[in-house]
Amino acid sequence: MDKIRKRLLREIEAHQMDMKQLSLALGKNHAYVQQFLTRGIPARLKEDDRRKLAELLDIPESELGGPVAQPQASDTSTRFKTVTEYDIRASAGGGALTSEENIRSEWPFDPAYISDFLGLPTSELAIIEVRGDSMEPTLSSGDRVMVHMTDRQASQPGIFILYDGGGTVIKRVEKIPGQDTLVLISDNPLHTRYEVSGDDVQIVGRVVWAAKRL
Repeated sequence: MDKIRKRLLREIEAHQMDMKQLSLALGKNHAYVQQFLTRGIPARLKEDDRRKLAELLDIPESELGGPVAQPQASDTSTRFKTVTEYDIRASAGGGALTSEENIRSEWPFDPAYISDFLGLPTSELAIIEVRGDSMEPTLSSGDRVMVHMTDRQASQPGIFILYDGGGTVIKRVEKIPGQDTLVLISDNPLHTRYEVSGDDVQIVGRVVWAAKRL
C-alpha cells in the first residue's frame, strides 16, 4: 500500500468513517473507496474525488496526491488550522456557573500536528480555560485545555469537561459498571470525589491536550 493509501486509511480509521458512506458522499458506488485502498482501482484519484475526500477528512489535498500549496508569507490561514477558544471557564474546584458561550480567540496549529499527532479534525475541537485547583498538579487555574467535543463516552475513563448540575467542571470521570452513575474525581487529594447520575450531567467533551505554564 503506497503512502497516499496509507494516509487515507489512517484518516478513515481516525474519523471512524464507514467506507461505503464515504464512497456515496463522493457520488460513487458503495465499494469505490474500498477498491481504491485494497485493489488499487483506480490507480490514482481524480482531481474532483481527491478534493472532496480532503474536505470530508479535513486534511490538505496535497496529502492525497494533490499539488502542494505555496502560501504567501503573510497568509497564515493557508498554513495553519485554527482551534476556537470559547469563553467557558471550566472550574477545577467547586464548580462555577458557565458564562455565555462566545468566541474568545483563535489558536493556530500546524495541520499535521492536529491530524497526525492528535488524530482529530479541527472542526470537533475547542479550547477552554481551567479555573480552580482541584486538578492540580495535572492542571492549574489559567491552563488551557483542548476538548474533543464529540467524544462524550464516559464508559472510557478520562478527563472530561461536563456540566454536573451546579456548573461546568473539569474532572476525571469513571462510569460505574452496570449503573447509570458517574464518579467525578479530582487529582488534588484535598478535594473529594463524588457520584452523579448520568441523567443529571451534560458531558461537553474529552480533554485531549493542555497548555500550561511550567
